[in-house]
Amino acid sequence: MQFPNKARVLEIGCGNGLLWKANLNRIPEDTHIILSDFSEGMLSDARRVLNGDAERFEYQVLDAQEIPYPDNSLDILIANLMLYHIPDRKKALSEISRVLKCDGALYATTFGTGNMREISELVSAYDDQIHYSLEPLVGAFGLENGEKQLRKSFKEVKMIKYQDSLEVTEAGPLVDYILSFGKVNEALKGQKRKDFESYLTGIIEKEGRIKITKDNGIFIATQPMYKRS
Repeated sequence: MQFPNKARVLEIGCGNGLLWKANLNRIPEDTHIILSDFSEGMLSDARRVLNGDAERFEYQVLDAQEIPYPDNSLDILIANLMLYHIPDRKKALSEISRVLKCDGALYATTFGTGNMREISELVSAYDDQIHYSLEPLVGAFGLENGEKQLRKSFKEVKMIKYQDSLEVTEAGPLVDYILSFGKVNEALKGQKRKDFESYLTGIIEKEGRIKITKDNGIFIATQPMYKRS
């Protein structure tokens, strides 16, 4: 990502700010960055994570469906693994197109249908009554359908895929991740959680690892088509 001189950057759905913490040394000093989220709690987390560097950023609670900035006022807008959460995505993308300058760009990350499919298979193999799937998110805005949605608001859309994998050699962290999803957490409480962890441990002891596919990517959308007055 290239920052123009004195760039104005908005991230929608910034979460805990780890993206910026990890890349502080790559941000030009004259860049004005607004971190936004629908949740005030998330913005508080971002300030805490950024710690001594928190003052380099501006913070704002906002709804991506109603972005409170003028037309043609931002150079870059970032949506990191969040567009699939927006109820009216068409309206949000129109808003993003509106606030971006004519030479501005949207950077939007998401994942594809193959992302972490092994987790779904593991959960189903343990108990076929427990449903774990990222399909609703991929179906809303994923690598397979994101370009079509973006082309309604941008003339140019490029997708870059990052295919990778994880090799899990310890069951505990994997169980913690799986239980971060509410419905699975409800189904795997108490002894059942311990049994599930033992089940995964057995697989790791037998196979030496559990391989998890990562099917991620980024859309870079330019030439916003918002009709400017």
